[in-house]
Amino acid sequence: MKLGKEVKAAKRAGLATTDAQVGEIVEGKVASHLNGIHEKGVGQFEGRIKHLKGMVSRYAGAFDTEPLETSLEGTIQEIEQETLRHGATLERLRNDFDEADQHYQGFREKHGLSRPPDLSAGIAGALPIFIVMMVIEAGANMFFFSPGSDFGLLGGFFYSLVISVLNIGGAALFGYAFFRWLNSRSWFRKMLGAVMALVFVAFLLVLNVVVGFYRSTFVAMGGEGHANLLQTAIGHIKAMEFGVLDEFSIAMMMIGIALGALACAKGARIGDAYPGYHRIYKFRENYRRRFENEADVLAEHLGKLRDNALSDIEAFQNQARESIAPYREIGKEISELMSRFDAFEKHLESVGNEVLGAYYSKNNLPVAQSKSGHFKHQWVLPGKLFAFGEPNARFIKLAGDSVLGEIMNEGRIQNALEKAKTLRARVLDTLNRMEHLFVAQQGSL
Repeated sequence: MKLGKEVKAAKRAGLATTDAQVGEIVEGKVASHLNGIHEKGVGQFEGRIKHLKGMVSRYAGAFDTEPLETSLEGTIQEIEQETLRHGATLERLRNDFDEADQHYQGFREKHGLSRPPDLSAGIAGALPIFIVMMVIEAGANMFFFSPGSDFGLLGGFFYSLVISVLNIGGAALFGYAFFRWLNSRSWFRKMLGAVMALVFVAFLLVLNVVVGFYRSTFVAMGGEGHANLLQTAIGHIKAMEFGVLDEFSIAMMMIGIALGALACAKGARIGDAYPGYHRIYKFRENYRRRFENEADVLAEHLGKLRDNALSDIEAFQNQARESIAPYREIGKEISELMSRFDAFEKHLESVGNEVLGAYYSKNNLPVAQSKSGHFKHQWVLPGKLFAFGEPNARFIKLAGDSVLGEIMNEGRIQNALEKAKTLRARVLDTLNRMEHLFVAQQGSL
């Protein structure tokens, strides 16, 4: 700086006639020059701060729980709505089950039943046995009818199939529908069961005796070509002409009676042996299954909502944890910029003091009072642009109080993570309260 020329020009212009006026001119020129340097430095620092603020905003989003809260609020509302929607159905099904259970318990009490129903033998298990019986009887009958048929074994297939269905199917139906009445504690049902048992015995004997005589007549008369085979067979029965029966017809009768009796016994063992016990139990269990199915649908849907919510929370927590390190690095860089900015201003102050001190000494000027009152030790530019003890506070204002506050306050990061944990607990608490509406009921079924 050419302070000498500036002072001479001021003296020629009559602006500096005293040493004090000379000092003010020199001090003003130094301040003006240093202010220009300061403004350039501020511009460079502001550019870097702007870049860091952009990074801060980018990483700060990792700790913003508002989107997560909004999403979870929607999830919680959906959980509550789904529970209310299914709750009415669950309540109705529970009432239906309670009513069916009352009938079931009343039936047990009325008939003195303390044991659970025997469900070991169901229709699904008995059906293959009936089919095997029909195959055995049909095979035997096909063999017995083949001598009188023009088509041999194939010709006896139709007769054997019809006889097997009537014999095995009818016996199984009698056993399933009527024979269990013999186990009833009601004397009326016992008597009705006994009557039906006699009817079955008559049915079984009549059917197989007619089949035996029909087979003998069929073979004796040459098979399909003769009419009135059934009437002829019945005529032999009425006349009690047992001599027309050969050993094959007698064997076929015995096989039919034996298989019919076995089919009847097996039919009586389908479900529980006590009449009505199996049916009323199945009726009750049907309502239980309907309730449990509806509860399972709700539980599955709530489970999906829970998993989605917890997944969102976990993703937020992971994102926050991954962002902590770069977030802190930005904070360190801002702290370093604050120190450098402080040092930059102090350097300008030092340069100003040195320049003024050297100028006054060189020109043997007396020490003048500057605006600070002690410029040789702690010089202050006009307007206190560089006041000691203030650079950091002014830098914070330059960087933005909120941004720097977020960077320097790591507690905000921890608060965000803690808030995520709180939201997680809230979702689980809502689920627990909602599931209680049906889990408690389901456990008491």
